[in-house]
Amino acid sequence: MSTKRPAPRQSKLTGNGFTKVDAPAPSEQSNPRPKGKDAATPAGKTAPKRRYPHKVSFYQDPESTARVRGAILYTPQEGPRTLSQFIDHAVMAEVERLETKYNHGDPFPPITARELPQGRPMGS
Repeated sequence: MSTKRPAPRQSKLTGNGFTKVDAPAPSEQSNPRPKGKDAATPAGKTAPKRRYPHKVSFYQDPESTARVRGAILYTPQEGPRTLSQFIDHAVMAEVERLETKYNHGDPFPPITARELPQGRPMGS
């Protein structure tokens, strides 16, 4: 009693030239991304222009957020029209005020995210 096995089914994922066994070697991959310390931009060099602006997160009371949205919606003739534009405009106005008051109008030296103290302030 001999039974003939059916032929293996063709994958719908074929056509890209790779199978699970013959995936490209790391040196053949296009656009490998550095990880860890290699990902940082060396000092003195500027990072390439990003497609989207850098995202920054912060905590805010829901009531304050609702007021910000209301200010944007009910003042269409004034300045920024998106929440991101509004927040960026307001924050940069405050930064310029502080630079004028404490640094003779010159920009403060840039600081990366990890250089700021992390976590809750002591005594809170």
